[in-house]
Amino acid sequence: MRTIRLLAALAALPWAAACAGNTLIPEPQREQIQDDLAGHVRYLAVSVDVTPFFRDSGKLLLTDQAPDELDLLDSPEGAPIDPGKPIGVLPPGTRLRIAKVSFPTAFEVTARLPLTPRYNPWIYLYPPDDVDQRGRPYILVLRPDIRTHDEFLQEVSRYLVADDPTPELAAFPKEIQAAIREKALVAGMTPRQVEMAWGYPERIHLDGPTRTERWSWPAGKQVGWFSQGKLVGWTDHGKPGGSPPSDGPSPH
Repeated sequence: MRTIRLLAALAALPWAAACAGNTLIPEPQREQIQDDLAGHVRYLAVSVDVTPFFRDSGKLLLTDQAPDELDLLDSPEGAPIDPGKPIGVLPPGTRLRIAKVSFPTAFEVTARLPLTPRYNPWIYLYPPDDVDQRGRPYILVLRPDIRTHDEFLQEVSRYLVADDPTPELAAFPKEIQAAIREKALVAGMTPRQVEMAWGYPERIHLDGPTRTERWSWPAGKQVGWFSQGKLVGWTDHGKPGGSPPSDGPSPH
């Protein structure tokens, strides 16, 4: 009997591995994540672009990065594929209901359309009043290397939060509020305000001698310089904005 059970267990291993697919999070933790998030209303923590969802016309992508900076899906030649031009911006404080979390198990990957980021976790989001989910869902695509329940929730909190940031946004000067809602920058922004407008940087470089701080986003397309906690210069797709400190780092 023990031999039969052992053989059955060994035979089940390939099936279990196939079910796990490309997700690194164990199944019990995936179930806990669903319980923690699905059905709950959250607020956007940062401004996000709304873009097409690659070749899937039934969905929309939410991204805090510029679409041409994303590296979610590669062409056969290895070049990142642009999901499409932005069709709108959702500002911080936008309420969204989490319909479900979709992990890249073997079954889910097979069900997803080709030429979409099939091997990443997806979070399905709807406006709270779309209770019947009649509209196209917003999809928040997370990085594929998340391994635990806690790490997953931490990554989600970069974009979706339980506390409404609208009062914080409303306390900023009108010019800064308008810039954040348009995913734009203006001189004098604090690091928090830049986060809300452009999302989280890929790298932060501190320059002690000049007392400046440089933030960079993917491919170095967007760079911000902070001096004494205020934004003084940046580049946006090669176009300069503000002016970097005279003794500060070069944008190149």
